[in-house]
Amino acid sequence: MKIKDIMDPSPNLIRTSNTFEHLIKVLDEVKYHVIFVVDKEDKLAGIVTEGDIIKVLIPKYIRMDESLISVMDVNCFERKCIENRNLTINKIMSTTTFTVNEEDPIIKAAALMVVNKIHNLPVVKEGKVIGIVSRLTLIKHITKILSEY
Repeated sequence: MKIKDIMDPSPNLIRTSNTFEHLIKVLDEVKYHVIFVVDKEDKLAGIVTEGDIIKVLIPKYIRMDESLISVMDVNCFERKCIENRNLTINKIMSTTTFTVNEEDPIIKAAALMVVNKIHNLPVVKEGKVIGIVSRLTLIKHITKILSEY
């Protein structure tokens, strides 16, 4: 079977020009724990994960020396949320993304996920996101295969 046989054709998308605040509002409606970022031509530009979102709210000095957590004030997290509300998605997103296309075999998606320790892959056609394959999708496919035998 091919990716097109199991992919979800309705991935979560956001534009590079959208803001952190908009991203957080969109998160209430997403099906997966990832949002693909597209540019003004609707081409894949990056990806935003839950980890990327939380990283925005952690001061850089903590990422360099976590022993400094003890000097942070109790309202730091909330203050960082407000400070970053207008930060654009292109400042938050990861630009390294692995992709598959709809004609690829399913095993390619599984291998990319395992080797790169990722949970979701965008399905692209001519640079545009046309779907998503997740680990959950693969598990459901395995279940279907085994139930047929």
